[in-house]
Amino acid sequence: MTNPPPHPEQGPYGSLNPYGGDRLRPPQQSPPPGDPAQGPVPGPRRGRGRVAGLLAALVAVLLVAGGVSWYALGGDDEDRARRAGGAGNGAPAGGRSASPSAPAGAAGDTGPDTAAAERINASRAPGDARLDWTRKNDIDVPGLGADQFGPWTTGDTVATALYRTVTGYSVADGRHKWSLRLDREICRATPQASADGRIVVVTREGTGSSGECRVLRMIDLRTGKQGWQRTVAKEGQWDIFAELSTVITGNTVTAGRAGYSTAYRLGDGTRLFGRGPGPCHPFAFAGGPKLIAAASCDDGTADKPHEQIQELDPETGKARWTHEVKRGYHVDHVYSVQPLVVSLYNRAENKRGLLALTDKGTRRAALVGPDQYAPGCADRSSATNDLQTCRTAADAGTFAMATVPTPGLKGTNRIVVFSLDTGRVVRRIPAPAGRTMFPLRMAGGELLAEVHPTFQGGSGMLASVAPGATTPKTLLRLPPGSAEPHRGMDSPRAVYEDGRYTIVAGSIGGSSDAEEKKRETIMSFSADETTEVPTP
Repeated sequence: MTNPPPHPEQGPYGSLNPYGGDRLRPPQQSPPPGDPAQGPVPGPRRGRGRVAGLLAALVAVLLVAGGVSWYALGGDDEDRARRAGGAGNGAPAGGRSASPSAPAGAAGDTGPDTAAAERINASRAPGDARLDWTRKNDIDVPGLGADQFGPWTTGDTVATALYRTVTGYSVADGRHKWSLRLDREICRATPQASADGRIVVVTREGTGSSGECRVLRMIDLRTGKQGWQRTVAKEGQWDIFAELSTVITGNTVTAGRAGYSTAYRLGDGTRLFGRGPGPCHPFAFAGGPKLIAAASCDDGTADKPHEQIQELDPETGKARWTHEVKRGYHVDHVYSVQPLVVSLYNRAENKRGLLALTDKGTRRAALVGPDQYAPGCADRSSATNDLQTCRTAADAGTFAMATVPTPGLKGTNRIVVFSLDTGRVVRRIPAPAGRTMFPLRMAGGELLAEVHPTFQGGSGMLASVAPGATTPKTLLRLPPGSAEPHRGMDSPRAVYEDGRYTIVAGSIGGSSDAEEKKRETIMSFSADETTEVPTP
């Protein structure tokens, strides 16, 4: 294990710049509130959506309102405008408007792409994983494309949401278990499913593509049925809808936005709490094991915000503790909820920092390192309050984040592991030669990492790194024939559960209907138990 030389701290949160100093594109400046800043790093990102008109409208209004956070927004070669079309028709958003679930094999289900699976599996060498199933897009998406949300798994079902459809697939063979068609475009979805397999999606209200994204719909992934539906009401003059910050913690789902936030009971949609008293109000949330809020205080300014980090009681909305963020810093990402690791950005001074907090909200450590970092955050639009989009991993004592590849976008990177008690780098894990890799999650003390396919034809893999080790060990090496469709996925995300490695495209689009139907949407791999898994 090699420790790097000490790096001098600068500012209250150390000198770590999670997006590096070698900017791949000039940063753009935009002022919507509570947005997670995405630095100019390579890696998976989603389309930015239809935000240009909204931003222009928000600038004048929010600067008057006060307490607004500015952020720096970078990009990479995969960034492009998404969802240019999307006119829709259907029932008013206040009522039940989802089509019934379709049984497996129903009309519209093109089925898994068995020919592609056979072709890819034919390229396998001894030790390669098996492609159990793959699917191409069978949903007509508008304009230049649409975001795909998920995956969520419950029992023997893996589900995704795309445009106006939520689909549940069989984990074993990729066939439709159900397909739920909605009458409105899906704008957002909770990153987590509840313990009993429920999610909430946000759809537009009204008709066409200009309706605000403010209708919550609960979907039961076990049955493919829509439950309750609620339109988030405007609660004041400055209750401005951009895109809602929706997360699930226990039996609570949030609807965060600038100045006002509302929470509902997941079971029946009952309103639990809204904006509380005082000058500081949550605008964005991170969920899962705890409900973490980023709050903006009304005495701030656009260039020098005053913000807080809070843990809320998910039933009442009352703060269990509050951590005051140094004035001028904006809460832009929550990299881990438990343990709590938060990304902060100071626009005026162009400084970034990572802060680890204890379970009681006190400062644990500022993470400090000299590398250029690529947290792989998939910010879907520049008007979003989504705090949980990044590809990082943490356990009780450490936090892992990838670096920017060198040289350039086709180079090699590494994963850097920090101590959450000291804030210092404790080890660096180089990716296999010519590869890039990102943390996936911690599992039993080991770090799981997704290794991307190369542009020279090398396939992707799933790797693990033992505690204290600096060399990744291959868990699943994907067959060579999977490299091209894997690389063709826009902003892919991966999950590894019960020995199955599933990769899902983050957005789907094409220049024509024919092209978008060629897009791989999901691939599911597992180990071949008859062969030995090699090391890279």
